[in-house]
Amino acid sequence: MSHWWENHPWRMIQTNLREQDMEDLDAERFVRDLQKFDATVVMVNAAGIVASYFTAIPDHTQSAHLHGDSLKSLLDACHKAGIRVIARTDFSKIRHPIADRHPDWLYRSAEGKVFDCNGDIQVCPNSAYQRQVLYDIVKELLTALPFDGIFFNMSGAFVTGYDGTLYGPCMCDTCKRLYREQTGLEPPAAGLRDPGFMRYVGFQSKQIAINKARQMRFIRDINPEVAVNGFDYLRTECNTDIGRGAWVYCSSANARSGGRRQIVDNACVDFVGFRYRDTSVSPALTELRLWQSLANGGGLSYYIMGRLDNHRDVSGYERVQKVFAFHKRNEEVYAGLRSAASVLVVEKGGMSREDPEVYGWVHSLTQSHVPFDTCKLQELTAQALDGKSVVLLGDVRPLSAGQAELLDAFAENGGTVLATGDTGIAGNAIALKCLGITAVGARQKGLMSTALEVSEADRAVFARCADAPVIAIGGDFRMVAFAPEAKTYLRLIPEHPYGPPERCYPVPSCDQPGVAVHPYGAGRGIYVPALLGSLYYREGWQNTLNFMQDLLFGLCGLPELAPGVSAMVELTLAKKEGCAVVQLVNESGCFDGHYFPPVPIGDLHLRLPGLAGHSVRTLSGGQISCRDDDGDLEIRLDVLNSYEAIVIQ
Repeated sequence: MSHWWENHPWRMIQTNLREQDMEDLDAERFVRDLQKFDATVVMVNAAGIVASYFTAIPDHTQSAHLHGDSLKSLLDACHKAGIRVIARTDFSKIRHPIADRHPDWLYRSAEGKVFDCNGDIQVCPNSAYQRQVLYDIVKELLTALPFDGIFFNMSGAFVTGYDGTLYGPCMCDTCKRLYREQTGLEPPAAGLRDPGFMRYVGFQSKQIAINKARQMRFIRDINPEVAVNGFDYLRTECNTDIGRGAWVYCSSANARSGGRRQIVDNACVDFVGFRYRDTSVSPALTELRLWQSLANGGGLSYYIMGRLDNHRDVSGYERVQKVFAFHKRNEEVYAGLRSAASVLVVEKGGMSREDPEVYGWVHSLTQSHVPFDTCKLQELTAQALDGKSVVLLGDVRPLSAGQAELLDAFAENGGTVLATGDTGIAGNAIALKCLGITAVGARQKGLMSTALEVSEADRAVFARCADAPVIAIGGDFRMVAFAPEAKTYLRLIPEHPYGPPERCYPVPSCDQPGVAVHPYGAGRGIYVPALLGSLYYREGWQNTLNFMQDLLFGLCGLPELAPGVSAMVELTLAKKEGCAVVQLVNESGCFDGHYFPPVPIGDLHLRLPGLAGHSVRTLSGGQISCRDDDGDLEIRLDVLNSYEAIVIQ
């Protein structure tokens, strides 16, 4: 039996209702406003910090503004219009009167302090509130009101204030006791500065995962047709804040995180930051995020404060309505699409908060029009590798024995494993056999002028580097030795003077290679001892991109689908039975953290291997011409405005 969310076209409006929004709620108008956006799903605040309905649970603060239409009336009106409703809950905090009655429920920092946020007090994730009262509230909520799904907000191990201050995981007496019982260790006494801090964070993350699984089972017993975030759909956010701008590929990366195996509710946050929730980001950024999500298999989702009718900044509405309407017109095309990418990028583990090496490869792959999927290291399975020809590991460590065996088997069966930095290296141990590394030397850090030299012989493979044969590598380089059957390229130019100008000439290169290709069974391992992705993410030099593209197209043998198309065009490839879809997103409006409407790009040429003899049409009105060439399909598109989808049948 299928569940409602498995085949439902996902166009979500998240209305983060404030208490006062229930004062004059008009359920019929609420639905009419959703219909103007062609919304199929809506999220509304329901329970936790404040109850948006009449609750009978003493330790559940009821809103003092329940004078408009009831939450039940809103749900009934939405369901009558065919709109599914998700309950937004937040059990991370309680009001002062409840906190005063139950001090043992409260979060405590390493210094023993509580976290008071405007009168809402943070609770411990292992407290009786989270482990008992939460379940009483959820049962009351889902029994009294016919919600279609539920979202638990702010349920992670890290506790961060709205001003960005990191307070760290709870270290109350209950948490410390559980930590001792489960690990036999003492909690980190120095808090964030303690060497054992990340081990403690791992313990808390495990406890929260256990809590989430229990919540899912509890909800299943109440109603198996209630979609639970993290299990039935994955909610992510594209957001910004003051001092932290938007990453141009954030929406694309979020949309890929579900691997097209589940719906990704990729919430495009309307406001610029926590301090300015009534001020919207650039409308062009909102539209770009939605197109990126659609192109990468995510759901369409728009997140605002308040209701659609009383939200003050409506500058993004027209763009959202435009993309939602496009999706509604073409639902049958997008239903059931699966990624046709042949590249898998493996990201660091779940507790890694930044991944610059992978971010840089995301930039280079996207700008080179190489379709790719991503997965976290802990999600690496045989299923994730199915259909892939290249796996990219950007300084991913440590690898478990099982993960290394899986990757080696992938290479042995004909795949290519491309690894950088310390991937699979722990001390002197080498996890991946396919890379052909026989000995590990020092990881040199803080290098200032060390580079790689492209020799005349190397230029046959590294053709893009011919006019710029000295490759900057950034600050880190791992010294390694390779098996004799490995073919090596480029040589290391050691540290040399970079000032004054009279002294600025390189010393001769040494024998240490910059790239090694090791045959392994029917496939191979390719190893680069430098952190190219991190350098490209930081600096964005063409010199680095040339090198990365020669690795991708020259050594990995990936096809160039759009060799003459601007790097400001994002290309994705998806398929289903009898159909392939190429999607193009115009990102030319992005400039140095600023977002403007994209500039139309004309005369795009695509070459798609193995698709000759198929019929082709566009969904956004672009004019195309096609021809078959040696089994490939060549397509010319007259102009790309914001977005185009090319359907090949």
